[in-house]
Amino acid sequence: HRQQLSAFGDSVHDSHAEIIARRALVVYLMGQLLEDPPQSIFAKQHTFALHDHIRLHLYSSQCPCGDAAIESLQGTLGQHEQPPIKRRRTTIDTSVVRGHQGFDTLGALRLKPGRADSIPTLSLSCSDKIARWNALGVQGSLLASLIAPVYIASMVIGDLYNHASIDRALNRRTAAALADKELPGGYRANVCEIHPTAVQFERSQTALTAANAEITTADASIYWHQGAPSSAALVNGVKQGSKLARGQCQKEKLRPAICKLSLLNQFIALSQRLRPELLIGSEHCSYRCIKRRSQAYQQAKALLLDSEQFAGWTCCPSEYEAFDCSGSAVS
Repeated sequence: HRQQLSAFGDSVHDSHAEIIARRALVVYLMGQLLEDPPQSIFAKQHTFALHDHIRLHLYSSQCPCGDAAIESLQGTLGQHEQPPIKRRRTTIDTSVVRGHQGFDTLGALRLKPGRADSIPTLSLSCSDKIARWNALGVQGSLLASLIAPVYIASMVIGDLYNHASIDRALNRRTAAALADKELPGGYRANVCEIHPTAVQFERSQTALTAANAEITTADASIYWHQGAPSSAALVNGVKQGSKLARGQCQKEKLRPAICKLSLLNQFIALSQRLRPELLIGSEHCSYRCIKRRSQAYQQAKALLLDSEQFAGWTCCPSEYEAFDCSGSAVS
Protein backbone atom coordinates (compact mmCIF):
# COMPACT_ATOMS: atom_id res chain seq x y z
CA HIS A 1 0.00 0.00 0.00
CA ARG A 2 0.99 3.63 -0.42
CA GLN A 3 2.69 4.02 2.98
CA GLN A 4 5.13 1.23 2.06
CA LEU A 5 6.13 2.66 -1.33
CA SER A 6 9.65 3.94 -1.80
CA ALA A 7 10.24 7.27 -3.55
CA PHE A 8 13.70 6.17 -4.68
CA GLY A 9 12.76 3.31 -7.03
CA ASP A 10 14.86 0.92 -4.93
CA SER A 11 12.15 -1.66 -4.18
CA VAL A 12 9.53 -3.61 -6.13
CA HIS A 13 5.97 -2.46 -5.52
CA ASP A 14 4.16 -5.48 -7.00
CA SER A 15 5.47 -8.94 -6.14
CA HIS A 16 2.92 -11.10 -7.95
CA ALA A 17 4.65 -13.83 -9.93
CA GLU A 18 3.70 -12.60 -13.41
CA ILE A 19 5.04 -9.11 -12.61
CA ILE A 20 8.31 -10.39 -11.13
CA ALA A 21 8.78 -12.65 -14.17
CA ARG A 22 8.28 -9.74 -16.59
CA ARG A 23 10.78 -7.55 -14.73
CA ALA A 24 13.38 -10.33 -14.84
CA LEU A 25 12.64 -10.72 -18.55
CA VAL A 26 13.39 -7.01 -19.10
CA VAL A 27 16.85 -7.51 -17.53
CA TYR A 28 17.38 -10.52 -19.81
CA LEU A 29 16.33 -8.52 -22.89
CA MET A 30 18.82 -5.79 -22.01
CA GLY A 31 21.58 -8.37 -21.79
CA GLN A 32 20.59 -9.86 -25.13
CA LEU A 33 21.03 -6.50 -26.83
CA LEU A 34 24.74 -6.69 -26.03
CA GLU A 35 25.21 -10.23 -27.34
CA ASP A 36 26.92 -10.85 -30.68
CA PRO A 37 24.37 -11.35 -33.51
CA PRO A 38 24.66 -15.16 -33.74
CA GLN A 39 23.87 -15.56 -30.02
CA SER A 40 21.34 -12.75 -29.57
CA ILE A 41 17.58 -13.22 -29.80
CA PHE A 42 17.45 -9.82 -31.54
CA ALA A 43 17.95 -8.95 -35.19
CA LYS A 44 19.17 -5.46 -36.03
CA GLN A 45 17.04 -3.80 -38.68
CA HIS A 46 16.05 -0.12 -38.45
CA THR A 47 15.64 -1.00 -34.78
CA PHE A 48 16.22 -4.13 -32.72
CA ALA A 49 13.45 -6.73 -33.01
CA LEU A 50 13.08 -10.37 -32.06
CA HIS A 51 14.20 -12.85 -34.72
CA ASP A 52 11.22 -14.17 -36.67
CA HIS A 53 11.58 -17.66 -35.16
CA ILE A 54 11.58 -16.40 -31.55
CA ARG A 55 8.28 -16.55 -29.64
CA LEU A 56 7.56 -15.44 -26.09
CA HIS A 57 5.61 -17.90 -23.94
CA LEU A 58 4.21 -17.39 -20.43
CA TYR A 59 3.36 -20.17 -17.99
CA SER A 60 1.29 -19.43 -14.89
CA SER A 61 0.40 -22.13 -12.37
CA GLN A 62 -2.80 -20.23 -11.59
CA CYS A 63 -5.06 -17.93 -13.56
CA PRO A 64 -3.86 -14.31 -13.33
CA CYS A 65 -5.66 -12.39 -10.61
CA GLY A 66 -8.36 -9.92 -11.55
CA ASP A 67 -10.90 -10.11 -14.35
CA ALA A 68 -9.55 -13.36 -15.85
CA ALA A 69 -10.17 -15.24 -12.58
CA ILE A 70 -13.27 -13.54 -11.24
CA GLU A 71 -15.80 -16.08 -12.58
CA SER A 72 -13.73 -19.09 -11.50
CA LEU A 73 -13.38 -17.65 -7.99
CA GLN A 74 -17.11 -17.31 -7.36
CA GLY A 75 -17.47 -20.89 -6.17
CA THR A 76 -14.21 -21.08 -4.24
CA LEU A 77 -14.11 -17.99 -1.99
CA GLY A 78 -15.37 -17.82 1.53
CA GLN A 79 -18.89 -16.58 2.13
CA HIS A 80 -17.58 -13.28 3.61
CA GLU A 81 -16.17 -12.36 0.21
CA GLN A 82 -19.22 -13.28 -1.84
CA PRO A 83 -21.42 -10.44 -3.14
CA PRO A 84 -24.53 -10.03 -0.95
CA ILE A 85 -26.86 -9.69 -3.94
CA LYS A 86 -26.54 -11.26 -7.37
CA ARG A 87 -27.33 -8.56 -9.92
CA ARG A 88 -27.53 -8.74 -13.69
CA ARG A 89 -23.99 -8.94 -15.08
CA THR A 90 -22.50 -6.09 -17.01
CA THR A 91 -19.60 -6.56 -19.40
CA ILE A 92 -17.86 -3.16 -19.13
CA ASP A 93 -17.37 -0.93 -16.11
CA THR A 94 -14.80 1.84 -16.36
CA SER A 95 -14.53 2.28 -12.59
CA VAL A 96 -11.79 0.45 -10.73
CA VAL A 97 -13.08 -2.37 -8.54
CA ARG A 98 -11.41 -3.51 -5.34
CA GLY A 99 -10.12 -7.09 -5.58
CA HIS A 100 -12.86 -9.71 -5.37
CA GLN A 101 -15.74 -7.24 -5.02
CA GLY A 102 -18.37 -6.92 -7.71
CA PHE A 103 -18.57 -10.45 -9.11
CA ASP A 104 -21.37 -9.30 -11.38
CA THR A 105 -19.08 -6.83 -13.19
CA LEU A 106 -17.01 -8.39 -15.95
CA GLY A 107 -14.27 -6.51 -17.77
CA ALA A 108 -13.55 -4.15 -14.88
CA LEU A 109 -10.11 -2.99 -13.83
CA ARG A 110 -9.34 -4.37 -10.37
CA LEU A 111 -6.91 -3.32 -7.63
CA LYS A 112 -4.76 -5.77 -5.67
CA PRO A 113 -4.99 -7.56 -3.36
CA GLY A 114 -8.14 -9.61 -3.78
CA ARG A 115 -9.07 -10.27 -0.17
CA ALA A 116 -11.59 -7.85 1.31
CA ASP A 117 -9.83 -7.86 4.72
CA SER A 118 -6.43 -6.83 3.31
CA ILE A 119 -4.91 -3.36 2.94
CA PRO A 120 -5.66 -1.89 -0.51
CA THR A 121 -2.82 -0.99 -2.87
CA LEU A 122 -2.33 1.14 -5.98
CA SER A 123 -1.37 -1.91 -8.08
CA LEU A 124 -3.79 -3.12 -10.70
CA SER A 125 -4.41 -6.84 -11.15
CA CYS A 126 -2.23 -9.15 -13.22
CA SER A 127 -5.13 -9.56 -15.69
CA ASP A 128 -5.12 -5.80 -16.26
CA LYS A 129 -1.34 -5.61 -16.64
CA ILE A 130 -1.17 -8.52 -19.09
CA ALA A 131 -4.00 -6.94 -21.09
CA ARG A 132 -1.91 -3.77 -21.21
CA TRP A 133 1.15 -5.77 -22.33
CA ASN A 134 -1.00 -7.03 -25.20
CA ALA A 135 -1.13 -3.43 -26.42
CA LEU A 136 2.26 -2.03 -25.43
CA GLY A 137 4.51 -5.09 -25.19
CA VAL A 138 6.36 -6.54 -22.20
CA GLN A 139 9.57 -4.55 -22.76
CA GLY A 140 8.27 -1.42 -21.03
CA SER A 141 8.75 2.22 -21.93
CA LEU A 142 12.50 2.40 -21.25
CA LEU A 143 13.45 -0.39 -23.66
CA ALA A 144 10.86 0.79 -26.18
CA SER A 145 13.40 3.44 -27.19
CA LEU A 146 15.72 0.66 -28.37
CA ILE A 147 13.59 -2.27 -29.48
CA ALA A 148 10.32 -3.05 -31.25
CA PRO A 149 7.44 -4.10 -28.98
CA VAL A 150 7.77 -7.65 -27.63
CA TYR A 151 4.46 -9.50 -27.30
CA ILE A 152 3.44 -12.70 -25.55
CA ALA A 153 2.61 -15.27 -28.23
CA SER A 154 0.99 -17.88 -25.96
CA MET A 155 0.11 -18.67 -22.37
CA VAL A 156 -0.39 -21.93 -20.47
CA ILE A 157 -2.46 -21.63 -17.28
CA GLY A 158 -3.05 -24.13 -14.49
CA ASP A 159 -5.57 -23.59 -11.68
CA LEU A 160 -8.83 -21.66 -12.13
CA TYR A 161 -8.78 -22.13 -15.90
CA ASN A 162 -11.78 -20.68 -17.72
CA HIS A 163 -10.93 -20.05 -21.35
CA ALA A 164 -13.72 -17.58 -22.10
CA SER A 165 -12.94 -15.47 -19.02
CA ILE A 166 -9.20 -15.43 -19.66
CA ASP A 167 -9.63 -14.59 -23.33
CA ARG A 168 -12.03 -11.77 -22.46
CA ALA A 169 -9.76 -10.28 -19.81
CA LEU A 170 -6.44 -10.54 -21.65
CA ASN A 171 -7.30 -10.39 -25.35
CA ARG A 172 -10.79 -9.12 -26.09
CA ARG A 173 -10.63 -6.14 -23.71
CA THR A 174 -7.49 -4.88 -25.41
CA ALA A 175 -8.87 -5.51 -28.90
CA ALA A 176 -12.04 -3.57 -28.06
CA ALA A 177 -10.06 -0.71 -26.52
CA LEU A 178 -7.92 -0.27 -29.63
CA ALA A 179 -10.53 -0.97 -32.29
CA ASP A 180 -10.46 1.67 -35.04
CA LYS A 181 -7.49 3.44 -33.41
CA GLU A 182 -4.40 4.23 -35.45
CA LEU A 183 -1.46 2.93 -33.43
CA PRO A 184 2.15 3.99 -34.04
CA GLY A 185 4.34 1.66 -36.08
CA GLY A 186 5.04 -1.73 -34.50
CA TYR A 187 2.20 -1.55 -31.95
CA ARG A 188 -0.96 -3.60 -32.20
CA ALA A 189 -3.71 -5.29 -30.23
CA ASN A 190 -1.90 -8.56 -29.68
CA VAL A 191 -3.88 -11.77 -29.23
CA CYS A 192 -2.02 -14.41 -27.26
CA GLU A 193 -3.03 -18.05 -27.49
CA ILE A 194 -4.52 -19.40 -24.23
CA HIS A 195 -4.04 -23.06 -23.28
CA PRO A 196 -4.80 -25.21 -20.20
CA THR A 197 -2.46 -27.86 -18.83
CA ALA A 198 -3.10 -31.25 -17.26
CA VAL A 199 0.25 -31.10 -15.43
CA GLN A 200 -0.48 -29.90 -11.94
CA PHE A 201 1.96 -27.67 -10.07
CA GLU A 202 2.75 -29.49 -6.82
CA ARG A 203 2.24 -26.35 -4.71
CA SER A 204 -0.89 -25.18 -6.52
CA GLN A 205 -4.04 -24.24 -4.65
CA THR A 206 -5.81 -27.33 -6.01
CA ALA A 207 -3.00 -29.67 -4.93
CA LEU A 208 -2.75 -28.15 -1.45
CA THR A 209 -6.51 -28.24 -0.96
CA ALA A 210 -6.62 -31.91 -1.99
CA ALA A 211 -3.89 -32.63 0.57
CA ASN A 212 -5.76 -30.70 3.30
CA ALA A 213 -2.70 -28.48 3.62
CA GLU A 214 -2.88 -24.95 4.97
CA ILE A 215 -2.86 -22.29 2.25
CA THR A 216 -1.15 -19.03 3.14
CA THR A 217 -0.11 -16.02 1.06
CA ALA A 218 3.66 -15.72 0.84
CA ASP A 219 5.42 -12.37 1.21
CA ALA A 220 8.54 -13.74 -0.51
CA SER A 221 9.38 -14.27 -4.17
CA ILE A 222 12.34 -15.62 -6.12
CA TYR A 223 13.43 -14.55 -9.57
CA TRP A 224 16.07 -15.68 -12.03
CA HIS A 225 16.80 -15.16 -15.70
CA GLN A 226 19.15 -16.86 -18.11
CA GLY A 227 22.60 -15.38 -17.71
CA ALA A 228 22.08 -14.32 -14.09
CA PRO A 229 24.83 -15.59 -11.76
CA SER A 230 22.21 -16.82 -9.27
CA SER A 231 18.60 -16.46 -8.26
CA ALA A 232 17.54 -13.67 -5.92
CA ALA A 233 14.95 -13.66 -3.17
CA LEU A 234 12.71 -10.72 -2.33
CA VAL A 235 10.63 -10.19 0.78
CA ASN A 236 8.00 -7.48 0.53
CA GLY A 237 9.75 -6.08 -2.53
CA VAL A 238 13.27 -5.77 -1.10
CA LYS A 239 16.23 -8.14 -1.14
CA GLN A 240 15.97 -10.82 1.51
CA GLY A 241 17.98 -9.69 4.53
CA SER A 242 17.89 -5.98 3.67
CA LYS A 243 15.52 -3.34 4.98
CA LEU A 244 14.30 -0.05 3.56
CA ALA A 245 15.51 2.93 5.58
CA ARG A 246 12.96 5.71 5.76
CA GLY A 247 14.06 8.71 3.72
CA GLN A 248 17.13 6.97 2.29
CA CYS A 249 17.90 5.17 -0.95
CA GLN A 250 19.34 1.68 -0.59
CA LYS A 251 22.93 1.13 -1.61
CA GLU A 252 23.39 -0.42 -5.03
CA LYS A 253 24.43 -3.85 -3.75
CA LEU A 254 21.28 -4.07 -1.65
CA ARG A 255 18.81 -3.16 -4.40
CA PRO A 256 16.91 -5.77 -6.41
CA ALA A 257 18.21 -5.94 -9.99
CA ILE A 258 14.59 -5.65 -11.15
CA CYS A 259 13.60 -2.50 -9.24
CA LYS A 260 12.98 0.73 -11.18
CA LEU A 261 16.26 2.36 -10.12
CA SER A 262 18.32 -0.67 -11.15
CA LEU A 263 16.51 -0.93 -14.49
CA LEU A 264 17.09 2.78 -15.10
CA ASN A 265 20.83 2.42 -14.56
CA GLN A 266 21.00 -0.67 -16.76
CA PHE A 267 19.13 1.19 -19.49
CA ILE A 268 21.48 4.19 -19.28
CA ALA A 269 24.54 1.93 -19.54
CA LEU A 270 22.95 0.11 -22.49
CA SER A 271 22.06 3.34 -24.28
CA GLN A 272 25.58 4.70 -23.85
CA ARG A 273 26.83 1.73 -25.88
CA LEU A 274 24.05 1.43 -28.44
CA ARG A 275 22.40 4.83 -28.88
CA PRO A 276 24.09 7.57 -26.83
CA GLU A 277 21.94 10.23 -28.49
CA LEU A 278 19.01 8.99 -26.40
CA LEU A 279 20.73 10.35 -23.30
CA ILE A 280 21.37 13.90 -24.52
CA GLY A 281 20.17 16.31 -21.85
CA SER A 282 19.23 13.53 -19.43
CA GLU A 283 21.96 14.10 -16.84
CA HIS A 284 19.48 15.34 -14.25
CA CYS A 285 16.30 13.82 -15.65
CA SER A 286 13.97 11.74 -13.52
CA TYR A 287 13.03 8.12 -14.21
CA ARG A 288 9.60 9.26 -15.41
CA CYS A 289 11.11 11.90 -17.70
CA ILE A 290 13.40 9.35 -19.38
CA LYS A 291 10.51 6.90 -19.77
CA ARG A 292 8.49 9.51 -21.60
CA ARG A 293 11.19 9.95 -24.26
CA SER A 294 9.86 6.85 -26.03
CA GLN A 295 7.32 8.76 -28.08
CA ALA A 296 5.72 5.87 -29.95
CA TYR A 297 5.22 3.93 -26.72
CA GLN A 298 3.67 6.96 -25.02
CA GLN A 299 1.34 7.53 -27.98
CA ALA A 300 0.17 3.91 -27.89
CA LYS A 301 -0.26 4.11 -24.11
CA ALA A 302 -2.34 7.28 -24.39
CA LEU A 303 -4.65 5.64 -26.93
CA LEU A 304 -5.10 2.61 -24.67
CA LEU A 305 -5.80 4.56 -21.48
CA ASP A 306 -8.16 6.89 -23.32
CA SER A 307 -10.44 3.94 -24.10
CA GLU A 308 -13.58 3.05 -22.17
CA GLN A 309 -12.05 -0.26 -21.06
CA PHE A 310 -8.88 1.26 -19.52
CA ALA A 311 -9.96 4.81 -18.63
CA GLY A 312 -9.84 4.08 -14.89
CA TRP A 313 -6.19 2.96 -14.94
CA THR A 314 -4.44 3.87 -11.68
CA CYS A 315 -1.05 5.32 -12.58
CA CYS A 316 1.89 5.40 -10.20
CA PRO A 317 1.92 8.79 -8.42
CA SER A 318 4.57 11.08 -9.89
CA GLU A 319 6.44 11.46 -6.59
CA TYR A 320 7.41 7.76 -6.76
CA GLU A 321 9.06 8.19 -10.16
CA ALA A 322 10.83 11.51 -9.51
CA PHE A 323 14.30 10.03 -8.86
CA ASP A 324 17.41 10.15 -11.03
CA CYS A 325 19.99 7.43 -11.71
CA SER A 326 21.60 8.00 -8.30
CA GLY A 327 18.31 7.61 -6.48
CA SER A 328 18.17 11.30 -5.64
CA ALA A 329 14.93 13.28 -5.91
CA VAL A 330 14.58 15.50 -8.97
CA SER A 331 12.41 18.57 -8.66
